[in-house]
Amino acid sequence: MGTRADRNTIVVGVDDSVTASNVARWAAYLASALHAPLLVAHALPCSRTAAKQLADRVHAPHAYDAATETLDRTCRLVRTCDPELTVDAALPDGPPAKALVELSAHARIVVVGAQSAYAERLIGPTTVHVAEHAHCPVAVWRGENGRPIPLGKPVAVGVDGTELSIPAIAHGFEIAAALEVPLTAVHCWPSRIEPVGHHLDRGEQERTLLAESLAGWCTEYPDVEVIEMPIPGLARSVLNEIAQDAQLLVVGSHGHSTATALLFGSTTRDLLHHTTCPVLVCRS
Repeated sequence: MGTRADRNTIVVGVDDSVTASNVARWAAYLASALHAPLLVAHALPCSRTAAKQLADRVHAPHAYDAATETLDRTCRLVRTCDPELTVDAALPDGPPAKALVELSAHARIVVVGAQSAYAERLIGPTTVHVAEHAHCPVAVWRGENGRPIPLGKPVAVGVDGTELSIPAIAHGFEIAAALEVPLTAVHCWPSRIEPVGHHLDRGEQERTLLAESLAGWCTEYPDVEVIEMPIPGLARSVLNEIAQDAQLLVVGSHGHSTATALLFGSTTRDLLHHTTCPVLVCRS
């Protein structure tokens, strides 16, 4: 089994849950569209030696063997999505979050499940840690187990007119082109009542900002149908609503911070917790 990825590889983290099978199937769909190899990773919570010693003492199947079986089963599943897809498997030691962050240093995209541990919507600590600390974009899968992938729905991208959203726009166009679907570009701004005697056509300014943010990308991807949506309102509310009719929402996020956690208190964090479709977080 391989244990590393390269810069073109899609890495997907799995366990033995039903949800993980759906995460892997979605990752295979994305990898196939991007003509990228897929690396299926299942981390052992302790070293192989320690796992075998513990299993021997309690007369239970080796954790290593169980993990290998999960990997083999998942690899067989993703190959049914695209028989030509290049699939490899990794069984790294250590906590899943740490293992996936390490793999992300040599990956194109890391895909993880929403891992709804606390409530129907709220994501768990492993997902949050990977989204905060990965060295490449992270796709957090959310969907309904067993439901078909909504192939015809558009990709949506959040655009704020700053450098923060440039990686998100780039990935949004790339993935929309690969999937051959429209790209819905959403730009939001706070709505407020202007003082008496002041008239400012904020909407026109924001529409121009959105168009300018997309201009070069539209030229680079002329076959992608772009739906521009400048909408006044809170970004988290508007994007959550747009996500209901999208197969993927792409958003930007600030780089690593030593002072505060990357996602806590941010629009990105709220979107990860509450959107109904997968979210791709692209760090600036």
